Amino acid sequence: MAGKNRHPVIVDTDALIATANTQLWPRIVSTLNLTTTNVCIQELKRHIRERSKYARSGSREQRLYEGSIAALEPFEDESNNAFIVSTCVPRPHGEDAGEESIRKEVAQYPETYRYAILMDREGRIAINRAFEEAGAGGKAIAPPFLLYLLLDADACTKEEFCCACGELLETEGWTGYQAVQAAWEAIPIDCSEFLSDRVLP
Repeated sequence: MAGKNRHPVIVDTDALIATANTQLWPRIVSTLNLTTTNVCIQELKRHIRERSKYARSGSREQRLYEGSIAALEPFEDESNNAFIVSTCVPRPHGEDAGEESIRKEVAQYPETYRYAILMDREGRIAINRAFEEAGAGGKAIAPPFLLYLLLDADACTKEEFCCACGELLETEGWTGYQAVQAAWEAIPIDCSEFLSDRVLP
């Protein structure tokens, strides 16, 4: 069966970096089963190559460098079958190559994937269209949903989940109205006791 080795949650480069920079990443690695594409893996490697480990603390450069290293590690660990890399053919190129590779994967194997995790709004629309056209029940969702899957698996507390979501949105600068609405779209949890209105829908 095509796509049999793929796990039903597929994650793009930005979403991997964003979640890898949260306190809950080690628990994601030990709890969830994820797929990404070879194109996203190459993007992570490029971030590591092009940025310095001596980047200023708290800078975007440091976030991309450290997040890419943390995100890459479980996919390169040959003993970890929970993190799978799927090869996208033909391989897309350009600025949005990773995101495009996720869309192609979903279009090719729509029944395999339940969730595609990425932040870009246009990317989510295109992937949701691919799911719909195939009559599949999958959904493209923003990166905090990956943290919600952890909560749903009883691998973190509500407070840890809420704080990690706030940390993710603040660190990534995803605090505009549309980004915040998208971030919480599929998450049935009220985090108002832990987070400021700035990062709540």
